[in-house]
Amino acid sequence: MSEITTIFFDVGGVLLTNGWDHITREAAATTFQYDYEEVEERHQQHVGNFECGRVSLKEYLNQVVFTESRSFTIEEYTDFMETQSQPHTENLELLRRLAKSDKYQLATVNNESLALNEYRINTYHLHESIPHFFSSCYMGVMKPDCDIFQRVLWITRQQGEQCLFVDDRQENVEAARSCGLRAAWLEKPSNLAEVLKSAGVVF
Repeated sequence: MSEITTIFFDVGGVLLTNGWDHITREAAATTFQYDYEEVEERHQQHVGNFECGRVSLKEYLNQVVFTESRSFTIEEYTDFMETQSQPHTENLELLRRLAKSDKYQLATVNNESLALNEYRINTYHLHESIPHFFSSCYMGVMKPDCDIFQRVLWITRQQGEQCLFVDDRQENVEAARSCGLRAAWLEKPSNLAEVLKSAGVVF
């Protein structure tokens, strides 16, 4: 088997908590006291455009949450969205160790809307360890679509068997494997070091 030269990380559920998943959306509905199911239905209609960078955060919120008068503002809601992002501190330290070792090319392949992606990268200084972000908002396509992995391989000029992709969702891991990448499922964030070692990563 080829030696690993490149590691692609998901962000939510691996390096940080998830940014805007169903748990945080349910928390938003509880905090701001609106009907979750009604808003969730609209979210499902617009999430593709949102996470592929085709609509802004404000446009998304106007289409999904602010379709009627609310007792809270877009700014208050956006602040709430941002505060849901928290670090997996040990995994960020592991990431920094990998970056300093200079043994691997590091990048992300993650689904995220543009505003939240930029917020998370800047707030947690991910760019200091990771030079390349193949995020859905930049790529215009989302996991588990195999197209995003194929584009990443074309851009990086890497062979799939030289790449390891780590994600907390099995469907994304299976999609990466179907595109020829080596991929590992992270069942819980605390398992990252073990998962990397099992794949042959040295740090």
